[in-house]
Amino acid sequence: MDYQILVDSCGDFSEKMKLSDNIVPIALKIQIDGEELTDDETLDISVFMEKLEHSVNCPHSSCPSPAQYIEGYDKAAERIYIVTGSSSLTGSYNSACLARDMLKEENPKAQICVVDSKTASAGQALLTMKIIEWEESRLDFLGIRQKITEYRKQIKTRFVLENLKMLEKSGRLSGLKAKVAQALHILPVLEATPEGTIGQSGQARGMKKALSVLKRQIVEDCGNRMPDRLVISQCGCPERALDLKNKIQEKYPDLEILILPTKGISSMYAGSGGIVVAY
Repeated sequence: MDYQILVDSCGDFSEKMKLSDNIVPIALKIQIDGEELTDDETLDISVFMEKLEHSVNCPHSSCPSPAQYIEGYDKAAERIYIVTGSSSLTGSYNSACLARDMLKEENPKAQICVVDSKTASAGQALLTMKIIEWEESRLDFLGIRQKITEYRKQIKTRFVLENLKMLEKSGRLSGLKAKVAQALHILPVLEATPEGTIGQSGQARGMKKALSVLKRQIVEDCGNRMPDRLVISQCGCPERALDLKNKIQEKYPDLEILILPTKGISSMYAGSGGIVVAY
């Protein structure tokens, strides 16, 4: 095996990523009402979302241990990339760095790149897809590391959430603001900041208008830099994601657009009906 990419479950996975022998998912854990769930292929997202809806407590997630990354490592791989969710939102990046240092002690010549994606969900998937492309193009390791740094700065991650409960419970949206937003059905249009935190780029009353704002922002961004791929992650709303895809492709018919289902962590924060777009 020439290369291996370890990706934590803050990111969503395309079918190609799921089927690739070069991709190793590293699962986070989710604690909800005294139960611990593993964010891997065994997690039934529909059942999980129902638990989340009826929970009166705030669920928590725990990042992978360094041992999980080390266990996922294939010594036959010549180059290792570890792609984590934003270090501003999860401890997964720090854990991956510890794993890298431990592996380096064992094998000082190992080529290991730990990537703080500064994003999650669709954005993390997008970055992983690019690493696959660069590897399949036979670029050298140092060249790919440089491209990762440059590409990460370009990625735009924008999202609209219909359910603000998790943001309120986790302290990312004040209780008063959340209640007013829910009462008036005002939805914020959110984005990943360059630092990997969450910022607000707009708002609208109702999901339909919020998605229109989102589409307008995408068009404005594409006017400055046309991406070669756009990823839409959806939480239990494939029809909504497809409608957004079709509207974007009316403007950019040659743009490759993929629709992915959210995994456990991104489902927990996006909530039912949430849409995350990265490009």
